[in-house]
Amino acid sequence: MGVKVRRTTSSNNSKQLLLVLLFILACLLLSRAITAANLRVDSHLPYEDEAFIVPLTRAESSESVYIGSNLIFVPNVDYTDIEAGSFVYDDYSRLPHASGVTISITDGWSDLGPDAIWHNSDGMPQARIIPRDGKKKVCGVYLMTLKFQDPDTTYHINIPHSNGLVYIYCNGNRLGSPWGRTDEWTPSHGFGYGFVPIIPDDNGEARIMIAISTNEKIHNPGILSYPAVSLSSNAMKYAVAPSIWIAFQMLLYLFILIGGFLISRTFKNSRFFYRFIIIEFLVLAYTVVDCYFIIFDSYTKQIIKFVMFILINMVTYLFIYTFFTASNGKKKTAFSMLSPSIVVLSAAVLIIATVLTTPELTTWFPLGPELLFTIIVGVTFSINLIMCHFDDGLYFLTSVIEICQLFFCFNALSDVKGVYNIPAYSVFFVIANLTLEFYFTTRYMIQARTLEDTMEHMQFLVQEKTLRISEINKDLFNTNKKLMENEQARKNVLSNVSHDLRTPITAIRGYAEIMLSSNNLSDVQRQNYLQNIIRRASQMERIISDIVELTRLESNANEFQFTDISLAELLDELCMMYDADLQGTSKSLILDIPDDDLLMVKADPKKLSRVFENLISNAINYTYDEAVITVKAWREGAHKDITQQTINVDIKDNGIGIPENEIPMIFDRFYRAKNSGQNIKGTGIGLSIVKTIVDRHDATISVESAIGKGTTFHLTMKATYR
Repeated sequence: MGVKVRRTTSSNNSKQLLLVLLFILACLLLSRAITAANLRVDSHLPYEDEAFIVPLTRAESSESVYIGSNLIFVPNVDYTDIEAGSFVYDDYSRLPHASGVTISITDGWSDLGPDAIWHNSDGMPQARIIPRDGKKKVCGVYLMTLKFQDPDTTYHINIPHSNGLVYIYCNGNRLGSPWGRTDEWTPSHGFGYGFVPIIPDDNGEARIMIAISTNEKIHNPGILSYPAVSLSSNAMKYAVAPSIWIAFQMLLYLFILIGGFLISRTFKNSRFFYRFIIIEFLVLAYTVVDCYFIIFDSYTKQIIKFVMFILINMVTYLFIYTFFTASNGKKKTAFSMLSPSIVVLSAAVLIIATVLTTPELTTWFPLGPELLFTIIVGVTFSINLIMCHFDDGLYFLTSVIEICQLFFCFNALSDVKGVYNIPAYSVFFVIANLTLEFYFTTRYMIQARTLEDTMEHMQFLVQEKTLRISEINKDLFNTNKKLMENEQARKNVLSNVSHDLRTPITAIRGYAEIMLSSNNLSDVQRQNYLQNIIRRASQMERIISDIVELTRLESNANEFQFTDISLAELLDELCMMYDADLQGTSKSLILDIPDDDLLMVKADPKKLSRVFENLISNAINYTYDEAVITVKAWREGAHKDITQQTINVDIKDNGIGIPENEIPMIFDRFYRAKNSGQNIKGTGIGLSIVKTIVDRHDATISVESAIGKGTTFHLTMKATYR
């Protein structure tokens, strides 16, 4: 037995490990696809006479174009210089400036690209720290000239990522910052993912100046993404998409918050839920700050992002740690018990050191500490999982959450703003979120439902015990009543069956005695007696067969073999058979069916034939000499969908009828109407067989009758395709 358990566990672990590897591969492919689809690529616009030729026209549904090279950069020029008129577009030619500048998405103007050429300068001038308005700032201005083919069309420019306060000017006029900033510089200023309209001159030319001022501690000031030029329709699309995405995340958070409070009572540890909510809030806040929905100056923004990044990783690890239990019988190691303290201590050291030192933002900070802490959390989780919890049932779920966390971190560290301001890390956060939501709503809601069902069951048991005596008395009364009814039914059955069997038995015995006692019977007489014996035996066989068939139909659903049949053809064959039997009598049988409709239904042809045989034979037997039996079939709702169409059959006679108070009971087993004995004896099984077959066909049967006027059986079935 021990060998079997080990093999099963090993196989299960291998499957979970394979699923984890497949999930990692899927995340890699998803991350790659998001990056490829959202990456801004230089459109390499035609560059003539120091101007970009923009091919966007209102007549064409063109996408945005991106400008990543051939810009002009003038250092140490602030937007206040432009506002005061001390710097205009053409002034760059007499100042130190660089042409052929390439946008660096990581280093800003600290790296102007290999094609940059400096003018009016000995070497490469450094951006100076300039006191402005009582603050020390690093500033500069990017220049580019755009020529449009359709000057009457509204165009927009968009720069989703930059370090510093940004103002955009076109042909000497300030367009403002993309978020509508028009006042003086304050620490809350920044740059968002908005679009600023471009106003070309009459010649379709727009001379763009992008002035940037930033904190002296920023190592990569300037533009950090390729400027995009769009038609107004495309600009609206790109601007609305991130708002919809962040709104979706907020709704998801709200849904989790409300739903979590409702199901938190099912949690074994309440800290589990609160840690989850804290993660939700931190990631949402991180996204809002990172995507410029809340504006800070670049330095403050980076410090806030750093602190939230560390907190997100720390709380996520503590959250995952709550999944791990000792339910598998393994004893926790010292490392497993200390791992939460290791993570929390590391986070505290990094955050406190950052807040106290207010370090300069360099290529090492904050990227280095963020990457270091990500590695600490990932390694701690992996060691804890392998050493203590590799056999846990939650191994795969916790691995998925940790993988999503790592991809969240790596995509957040890359910090690339693309075509849409929808960061890739938020996609992995949503994946982890939905995974946990699925887990909570399946496992915990099931547990809560189980507890609720258990409580209801216990209440039911208490009530059952309290009402036990009265229920027993009621059951005894009902049982006694049922026994009396069954006894009466049994007597009726025995009476009917004994009567029906006694008649053919008496006849068989009489014919047999005559044949034994008489030696003078002719061959013709002997043949007649034998035929009567056979006929009486067949009568007995039919009675017994009816009882057996009814029992079999009620107990075995496999007796039915359904197929598509034509009800019109079935009725036609039956009526031809019974019409032949009525030859030489005063009774007539009329068939009324449509000429152009087969009346297709799904049914068991033998069983359905038995229904109509019984109904037609009853109509023949329970009528007077001058009788007319009508069989009519038609389709109802032919203009509707096939699922709403029905096939109807009426079998009508002008016979003795059924008493009105007995109509509800005629389908009961062994029940016979009081006036039925006037014409023919029977056991009362035939209509029970009819009702059972009709019910198994998901059909309905009803009866209308009046004493002395006749009876109509109405059958309704679902139509099928012709």
